[in-house]
Amino acid sequence: MRAVVLSNGILEVQEVPKPQKAEPGHLIIKMDASTINSGDKFFLKFPTPPGTVESLYAIRGVSGAGAVLIAGDGVPVEFIGRNVGFYRQLKYSKSIIGAWSEFAQVHYLDCVILPDDTTAEDYSGSVVNLITPYAFLKQVTGEGHKAIISTAGNSATGIALLGFCLNDNFPLISIVRNENGKKELLAFGAKNVVVQSDADFDQQLSNLAVELSATAIFDGVGGQILNRILPLIPRGSVIHSYGYIGDSVPFNFHTSMLAVKNIIIKPFANTSTETVKDPDKLAEALKEIGKLIHQPHFKTKIGQRFKLEEINEAISYVSVNGRKAVLKP
Repeated sequence: MRAVVLSNGILEVQEVPKPQKAEPGHLIIKMDASTINSGDKFFLKFPTPPGTVESLYAIRGVSGAGAVLIAGDGVPVEFIGRNVGFYRQLKYSKSIIGAWSEFAQVHYLDCVILPDDTTAEDYSGSVVNLITPYAFLKQVTGEGHKAIISTAGNSATGIALLGFCLNDNFPLISIVRNENGKKELLAFGAKNVVVQSDADFDQQLSNLAVELSATAIFDGVGGQILNRILPLIPRGSVIHSYGYIGDSVPFNFHTSMLAVKNIIIKPFANTSTETVKDPDKLAEALKEIGKLIHQPHFKTKIGQRFKLEEINEAISYVSVNGRKAVLKP
């Protein structure tokens, strides 16, 4: 089969062995589409972290969707013959075959079963953007937080976080860059949206944060926005650092502010949460996500479609309003 392989630092299409028999607990998936996420691009430039799932034949791509062709021993019967969306980082396996290929192999605990009346491509980049806010909401709720401030705005992860918060009736303050972002989130049912470019942004955010006791901060950007909101968030807040697209601007602060306001800053990774680390909780999470995935908050924003042979053009694609490059095998 044809697949996009990272060879000596270069992405190229190669012929590799097609999987014939699914390993126990695994699915062989005929790929319909795979989106290119920011993480895919990031780890082309930087080494993958220790313990990160590697693909057989060095095939890249962590997210995708397609039809289950073969199910290995131990796979629940409901997966057989269904369309699934997947994020191959959730369950460690040495048998993973990456998403940028004609046929992928992933563990069933990487997968969400898609509704019959949906198109696989529409969820070809969704699962990573769903499990992250799902696991985050579970974590901060368990820690006793009463509301969330999100710098992820109207990104795919930010919109998914909004969807889960609305479903759980959990207060969320979303920070967006401009009025268009605010209009998009309001159309998705958001109640509390603040615009960075507004003259009274600082006062709006500070007032809402105090009113809602918003002490859980989901940072999907990093850099400049953190510099701005650090003085505005309530005492006792915890900043969970997930994103890095704003890292071109350093995060600068006086350590006295952390002490005076009792603020904690720590990394957030979905794979480090109890939701993902516990197989039973992960299975439950994927089933719950499957029940909600038909809602508009959880659909992948499709930008331009590319063939596997056009991988370099796809990597260079500049996202417009969160839309993503999609590889079509």
